[in-house]
Amino acid sequence: MAGLCVLKILLLWAGVIGWTKSTIPTTSPIPSNQTDSQNLTSPPVTQLITTVITTTQAPPQCSYTVTPIKFGFQFNITSSTTGDYTINIKDEDQSETAESVTVYSNQTSSHDIKDLKPCTEYEHNVAFIDAAGQENPCDYTESQTRTNDINENDIEVEANCISGHVCYRSNWDISSLQSTPAPAEQCGNKVFCFKPGINDICSDFTTTLTSENCGDSSFSLTKHIPVGFLNTTEISQNVSKQFPVKIEATLPPNCKNLSIDYTCREHDGVNEPKNLSELEPFTDYICTGQIKDNNVTIGNTAAVDFRIDCDFTIKITTERVTDTSIELEWDTTSRNCQHVLQGLQKLSYDCSCERRHNAAAEKHASGGTCHITGLKPWRIYTCEVQPKYNNKEADKKASVTRGTESGTPDDVFHLKATLPENNVIKVTCGHPESFHGPENIYRARLHYGSDTLIHKENTKCEFEFKDLLYSTSYTVEVTAFNGIHESQPETIDVDTLYNDKAVIGFLVFMIITFSTVAVVLYMIYIKKCRTSRNDVNEDVMLESTAIYVNVRPPGWHHKEAR
Repeated sequence: MAGLCVLKILLLWAGVIGWTKSTIPTTSPIPSNQTDSQNLTSPPVTQLITTVITTTQAPPQCSYTVTPIKFGFQFNITSSTTGDYTINIKDEDQSETAESVTVYSNQTSSHDIKDLKPCTEYEHNVAFIDAAGQENPCDYTESQTRTNDINENDIEVEANCISGHVCYRSNWDISSLQSTPAPAEQCGNKVFCFKPGINDICSDFTTTLTSENCGDSSFSLTKHIPVGFLNTTEISQNVSKQFPVKIEATLPPNCKNLSIDYTCREHDGVNEPKNLSELEPFTDYICTGQIKDNNVTIGNTAAVDFRIDCDFTIKITTERVTDTSIELEWDTTSRNCQHVLQGLQKLSYDCSCERRHNAAAEKHASGGTCHITGLKPWRIYTCEVQPKYNNKEADKKASVTRGTESGTPDDVFHLKATLPENNVIKVTCGHPESFHGPENIYRARLHYGSDTLIHKENTKCEFEFKDLLYSTSYTVEVTAFNGIHESQPETIDVDTLYNDKAVIGFLVFMIITFSTVAVVLYMIYIKKCRTSRNDVNEDVMLESTAIYVNVRPPGWHHKEAR
């Protein structure tokens, strides 16, 4: 019986220290001093040990209470078995556990769970973790609890969280709070950051926080925003599109002592920096402003790239035209450079007609003039005025189409004269290069000495002068005429030939005359031969014939014809 008592004590001790079934032997040797009667009772002892080992251990007993505190809850674990416990807490509106921590408790302990939402209902539970890692829930009389209200004393300024922002920290989870203005950034659940607007700098910036869970209660937080909050690179800058150049920067209106000094460089970076008043048109610049507070530099603006073109407009007001020149006069206006137009020393103009005839322009206050020469008469030209800045073409050119006046036609050439008949002169010539006028007419004049005998006009250089005197010297003059002007004359001297028809007639007359005389003389001879043979009557007839011839002496009929 003594052995059985020892075995019971061992079993109780094993239950206290948590022995398992596998670590306890199922039988126990019987001491040598035991009696036979005791050995006879050994089987029942063995059966008793087996029954105790297989009995299920009862779960440990634990309980806890929850008390709302600032920023969360306090969990008090009481009547607990020494060991590890898990505390789980969840917003009743959330599906996932908000907080889960493991704590160690020695019968009685207190544990704070913070960073919770104010005025919020939470579900929670506490469980003991046994040696097998199983959680055994602890008792709690209430299933839900509510956190405390929040007030402005629960919030403090958080410095150096985000540059240029006003940040507030709280050990509450303030993600559920509504704010005016809305937060710009959030550093976890404890820090909210607000970015003051440009109108808030150098003034008081007020943030209003509202909690719907706390019955829409609200409170305001106010902080003065110094000029150091100004993000200089975010300053709005507007470059004027006209000269003189102005860059309008939007500075905080409540900062009374701020100013900006701008310096500019050309994009190639070669030239020295310039002030805004020194800038020129048609140039790419990059400008940076130096921000000063009471003449103390506090930063630089973002760089501004810009280029201003003048947008010149050329209006040709006057054209003076001759047969070989066109003179233009114009006025210049500019949408972007009108106020500095007269001071643009690098502004110049090019004048040309058909790009082949160029002339230098004379600039004056309102525009310019140019005189283009070397043009051809009676020709249409398109003349242009091109504005230039620093010897580079700038903006659009102006053009005008005009015709030169009529000029002197080119001289005729290859003047030739022929004699189709002895008293007829025919004249031809080559076509001149240009008549320089509205009409193409040839003029021919026949001169005898200082007298002009005949004047003819024709559209072809072909003229014929008839019924002229024979064997006479004439001068023929030919010119080109365009209806307004006449060219220099080309002349040729021409001699008519003898009167071949008169000579032939004279020869015929002489032949007839000699023939008549011969006949007469022959008849006289015949009559003389018959004198001796014929009677006196025949002599009388011969005398009568002689008397007839003497009545009309030679030359009488010719004088009558005259």
